[in-house]
Amino acid sequence: MSNSFRSDEPKEHTFTDVGKVRYTPLYLQVKDVLLKRITNNVYQRGEAIPSEATLAREFGASVSTIRQALALLAADGVLVKKQGKGTYVSEQKTTLRFFSWMSEKEPGKAILLRTIERFEQKYPMCVIEILPNSFQTAKEDLVHLIASGNAPDIVQIMTHWTSYFAAMGALECLDGLLSQENVNSRFYEQDLYGGLFQNKLYSVSWGLGPFALIANKNMLREVGVTFLDSPMTLDVFWAVCQQIDQFYQEKEKYSYALSRSSDKEADFLMLYGFLQAFHGGFTNEAGDIIFDSTANVAAFTWLREFVKNCRIFTSDLHTIRERFAHNDIAFISDGPWIKYVMENLTGREFEQDFTVVLNPVHGDTPSFSWNCNLGLAICSQSPYKAYSAKFIEALTHDPEIVRDFSWRTGILPARKHELDTPDYHTEFFEPYTQQLEHAVCINAQHAMFTKAMHFCADAARRILYEQVDIGQELREKTYYLNLLYH
Repeated sequence: MSNSFRSDEPKEHTFTDVGKVRYTPLYLQVKDVLLKRITNNVYQRGEAIPSEATLAREFGASVSTIRQALALLAADGVLVKKQGKGTYVSEQKTTLRFFSWMSEKEPGKAILLRTIERFEQKYPMCVIEILPNSFQTAKEDLVHLIASGNAPDIVQIMTHWTSYFAAMGALECLDGLLSQENVNSRFYEQDLYGGLFQNKLYSVSWGLGPFALIANKNMLREVGVTFLDSPMTLDVFWAVCQQIDQFYQEKEKYSYALSRSSDKEADFLMLYGFLQAFHGGFTNEAGDIIFDSTANVAAFTWLREFVKNCRIFTSDLHTIRERFAHNDIAFISDGPWIKYVMENLTGREFEQDFTVVLNPVHGDTPSFSWNCNLGLAICSQSPYKAYSAKFIEALTHDPEIVRDFSWRTGILPARKHELDTPDYHTEFFEPYTQQLEHAVCINAQHAMFTKAMHFCADAARRILYEQVDIGQELREKTYYLNLLYH
């Protein structure tokens, strides 16, 4: 890999509101410091903490200020006051509610339970209660929980959902809650950028998910395709797809698949790699909408001809993955979680039936991708933000927990230097780590991003399936997108 991908001296990134003066009462500052000491086992379960007078001298505060801080921690069940003896760290465990769709299927549930068990062994002051849900309904389910005042403590989200929830005040800013070491160990454009809203960090990646091309080895062998360039040019990819279509012309088998479902956001983002191949996309580096750019016109022109001339299977993502697992589709685009998804559907090791190939390229350019990251965030309603931060810290920064989760799911670790270890130089991980080199998080920092994706998906459907004028359609949608954003 190129030296530009990694850095032994990572840049520090701080996310603050420039020009804003913040004031936090001293008793709350004391409370936060004491809570961090407890979560870091400086003050251990069942042990006495220093006296009020000692803490008052340490913090340069009055005893009444210390008492206010201790009273809040006692009300949260973190401390217990024993008459005539002092204040002790509670031996009662704190239950954290974790909203996650990892437990939707049995393999994912087993991975999640194993991860939680490892955390609870290292941090016995916490118990994790899983709030299971389905990925298809996760967004609306979470909105319902938040609106009813029953928000979980920690939530699993896609990082491009961050602005949607942060804009409604549902997420806690992570600045100061996570260790600076954790933040500095992450990629910026591939990770932290995706968790920002108004220049504050609200989510971090549990794992990195660059989209890449997944090939079905069984179909390619049957067709006689014994070697694939990685990456292929778009022209070569098209030719391979036509070869596949010609071989299976009497059967219900397809060369490629596109999502066409009720999830408009996902439908558009599945196409995003093709726009990137032409240097197109949704916004530029300055945040300006470039949906009607000449690059996007060229990309959609290529896509429309590709869809017209090749056998493309269109359905929801769940059905696409099932048909791919059953050797009905030769290529799909997906993130690295495809490893445990396919192993669940086939009952076999991923590499036996499938291989990862870099996204096709247009001309002499690198293979670009976007990062569809699995994110973790803390709900602002949670009374246990420090413990919740400790949970996120462990899942994303503890080497043993990170490596085990990554190897079982296929999802790339968020720790930069983790990818340099020999564990990730394998047939599965190597293409994804190469894909990550030219991957970025899509600019989803505007509160209207989700609605914007509906306009983009509508334009894509009309262009690909209704044969509308491409330039006119993109200009019209760009007009509405600018109204939405400004």
